Amino acid sequence: MIALAKQTPKVAFALALPITLVLNSCMPTFDVDVSTPEPIKVDLSMDVHVYQHGGSDKEKSEQQASYRATMDSRRNRMAEIQELKNNRFVGENHLGKLTLRNRPAGEYGDYVELTVEEENRDREFLMRYEADEKGIALTEVQEEQWRHWQRKSFPGEWVEVGADEGDYDWQQKQAVGQ
Repeated sequence: MIALAKQTPKVAFALALPITLVLNSCMPTFDVDVSTPEPIKVDLSMDVHVYQHGGSDKEKSEQQASYRATMDSRRNRMAEIQELKNNRFVGENHLGKLTLRNRPAGEYGDYVELTVEEENRDREFLMRYEADEKGIALTEVQEEQWRHWQRKSFPGEWVEVGADEGDYDWQQKQAVGQ
């Protein structure tokens, strides 16, 4: 039995070889003509338009890196800005930036002033970036940001609101329902 199991592959091959030869010899052979009466004609017309959008790839990647770095610095400063708002030192103005309303005395006042300057510099960069990306005026982005910060402000925080004839007034935001 073991000897037969070892020979089974040899026997199967010995039987398969003649069967394969017989079947192949029965296959009809015929020629297939793949030529065409006339050559195939291809009419190809192509226009290539090259556009440059906003500068080189290197400039674009540098701008995106600056954008990400600015977003990171704003994110890192977020708690400080909220503390300044809570203490009523700063308010949101109609240009989408912060305004120093009550400067504390001493070194802390210097720190508050520097923090507001850094935040406004970052906000200005981001608003200009957005205006360039969308192809709209900076004033549109500023107004959009002003409305955004008005909505996000908590009751008691200083916000600049529109008054008559294009003027603006400072008010502390009221609680909803008051």
